Amino acid sequence: MNVVVRPARVGRGVFAGRRFERGETIARIPGRVVHWRAVLRRGGEFLDNCFRYDEEHYLDPGRGIGRWLNHSCDPNAGVRKTGRQLYLYAARGIEPGEEIAIDYSTITGDDDVWRMKCKCGSRKCRTWISRFALLPERLKRSYVARGLVPDFLLPALEPPYGE
Repeated sequence: MNVVVRPARVGRGVFAGRRFERGETIARIPGRVVHWRAVLRRGGEFLDNCFRYDEEHYLDPGRGIGRWLNHSCDPNAGVRKTGRQLYLYAARGIEPGEEIAIDYSTITGDDDVWRMKCKCGSRKCRTWISRFALLPERLKRSYVARGLVPDFLLPALEPPYGE
């Protein structure tokens, strides 16, 4: 089994069922693609759990693993879009039993008005999570260089990000 959903430090989380090497695909993130208007209409927990899919759409992960992915200001995983699918991949080596976490800032667009108090517990914790554009420049550059930002978010960024 590649991943297991079980209790985590904050709610439930996704944990590695085996070792993953840097760059390795962990799992496809299944879900339903929903227009941004529908996401805003429903709001609440539904909105909080959606992933940005493209300029006009979000992915509702339903009860799939995307629903249980927690945030970390020091993520060990990222999200990539290949074709019409979102995939979770290892941003560094991940050991069996380790919680798999992404930085929620890397799945929000520049037009997303969203903010959340962080409870990740990392030494690198930023206290607040918000959209990618509001991250410190150095961190944005690092995330882009490490491939932690889905390509569809990059065109909206000024060089050197989109180059």
